[in-house]
Amino acid sequence: MGYAPAAVKILSLALLAMLAACPKAGDKKPTDPVPKRDAGIGHTLAPSGDAGAAGAQLPPAPPLPEVPMGLPALPGLPSVTPEAVALGELLFHDARLSTTGALACASCHDPAHGYAGDVHVTAAGKPNLRRAPALVNLAWVNAFGWDGRYPVLGELLSSHVKGQLGHALDAALSPVLELPLYKAHFARVGGAPQDAAIQALSAFVLTRYEGRSWWDSLEQTARRPKPGVTPDPIVAGYLVFAGKGQCAGCHPPPLYTDGGYHRIVIDPRDPGRGLVDKAQTGAFRTPTLRGVMRRAPLFHTGAATSVAAALDHYASIGTTSGLDPALATIALTPTDRTNLVQFLNALTELRPEPAKPALP
Repeated sequence: MGYAPAAVKILSLALLAMLAACPKAGDKKPTDPVPKRDAGIGHTLAPSGDAGAAGAQLPPAPPLPEVPMGLPALPGLPSVTPEAVALGELLFHDARLSTTGALACASCHDPAHGYAGDVHVTAAGKPNLRRAPALVNLAWVNAFGWDGRYPVLGELLSSHVKGQLGHALDAALSPVLELPLYKAHFARVGGAPQDAAIQALSAFVLTRYEGRSWWDSLEQTARRPKPGVTPDPIVAGYLVFAGKGQCAGCHPPPLYTDGGYHRIVIDPRDPGRGLVDKAQTGAFRTPTLRGVMRRAPLFHTGAATSVAAALDHYASIGTTSGLDPALATIALTPTDRTNLVQFLNALTELRPEPAKPALP
């Protein structure tokens, strides 16, 4: 049975309309979520409509750094987790937290110089009175800052974000909290963003260890001079350090700091520990001598540009009034000084410059 020409034409048009309505191979329904992509990192991010997704898919956080040889047993640090350290490392290096977009924690506390630095200028252009102290081995510290006014590391960090980077922590975090990778990091640490940021920065700073030096690897018996035998220059330097150099009084091993406060440089502009205890006006925290050879300038003022300059200062203490009464003039021979520097070199771990993280 055949169809009339008009009927064939109508049927053909109907078939064409049906074919046009059918989805082509590879087509998605309008309701299918479209994955975003971070061009800077290359991770496929969670769909924007997926309320259960935290953002980017992060790899597992690296394990916590091990406490190196030579340091005491680590005290309990429950808030230090691999996830917090991973986020803290990013925040520590991210200049977007500053008002200028050019200043990060790492700008002043340079990882290549033992997380220490010179006397720097704040984001607002105001010169600091003190140099950036070394942020190493703080897990064994019970008060923070050159003057020890902060009983908790988080208080120091919050204060310094505002004072150095230019605005309060909540405002500092605004530029990064919109980034999917940062959202994933914050979600993984948990808690309110400001709390997570403080936990993360604290965890990163508390795990910056300075140890594993050549001196730490030396057997105890090898550190003692043998009767009738001229000691190795490094061992001779340690004998100066522990004896006539008077260094070990304020820098006892294994941390090579007594954790106390001493007046070793007169600076009438800065009361130092006097902000906490007027009886200790002008005193400042004893920094660790671990890693000291990579941390010049020295003293809280940065006045000593080298270890040699610091030794010159101590040699002149007898002529300076108002310094710590426990200090006396230190009289060292040129050989004593050379050996002491050899020992301090042996107390500084030889390691490559830490790699900078790739920021989101």
